[in-house]
Order: sequence, then structure tokens, then C-alpha cells
Amino acid sequence: MSATDELGMEVLMKHIIRIVMTAALSAGVSLGAYVQTAYGQSRTFTPWPASSSSSSSSGGSSSSAGYTDGTFVGRREYAYYGTVQVEAVINGGNIVDVRFLDYPNDNGTSRYINSVAIPTLIREAVGAQGSRVNLVSGATYTSEAFHNSLHTALLQAVN
Repeated sequence: MSATDELGMEVLMKHIIRIVMTAALSAGVSLGAYVQTAYGQSRTFTPWPASSSSSSSSGGSSSSAGYTDGTFVGRREYAYYGTVQVEAVINGGNIVDVRFLDYPNDNGTSRYINSVAIPTLIREAVGAQGSRVNLVSGATYTSEAFHNSLHTALLQAVN
């Protein structure tokens, strides 16, 4: 592929992603703007601001940072190759950890892709202090299910 073709593909990809993100936002779905593939490639697009956005919880004290301290379990979400369920750990009103309780791992490909995607998604959620995380390309279903499960966990933790 020539440099001109590659540049054209990148411009087209940016337009498609912006259209998808705009449609997702108007539908109330959060997608990140930075796309990292499970195979190590990445592209940065215009980033979205962080937002804080059945289930069980073990909550405790409240903080001015926006979340109630405790551990909050999100809803189990369908991810095509399996299900994803996470729990959010809140301390001092901040997300300090997100733990995967369930994720697709029944075959080598799923295990490999999620070995890259899971740390990225956790890092993004803790950094964003919310469920609006960057989409991991190659792990699209896991990323979307992660967002949905984390969102339901954080709804329980909102002050």
C-alpha cells in the first residue's frame, strides 16, 4: 500500500469513527476516541472528556469526589464470545480498581485478545474515573460489554 493510499485510509477511518461516535453519543452510548488494537497498533483521534457515569454492592462512606466508597458489582453483559461482568472498587470517592469477574476466555484467541484488552480497559476506567473508556479494537465486544457492566456498577456508587 502506498503512502497516499495509507493516508487516504487513515482520513476515511477518522471520518467513520467520528460518525460512529457522534451516533453513539446521541444514542447515549459512550465510546472512547483512542483506538488500540489487540495486536499492538494504535491510532489517536479527538479524545472525549471523562464522565462518571443486576447488580450488588457493598457500599460504605460517601465522599465529595462523586462516588460512594465500597465495591459495586455491575450487570453481566453479553459479549458475543461470552459474557463480561466487572466490579468497581471505590476508595476516597474515586475508582481505584476495576476487577473482571467474568470475561470470554474459553479459547486461545479470546484469552490472547483479552490479555491485552483487560489491562487497557482497567487503566482507562481508573484514569477516566468513569465508564466512558477508550475502545480496544480487536476486542470490540469485550470493550462494549465492559463499558455497560462498569456503567451499571457506577450507577450504584453515585452520590
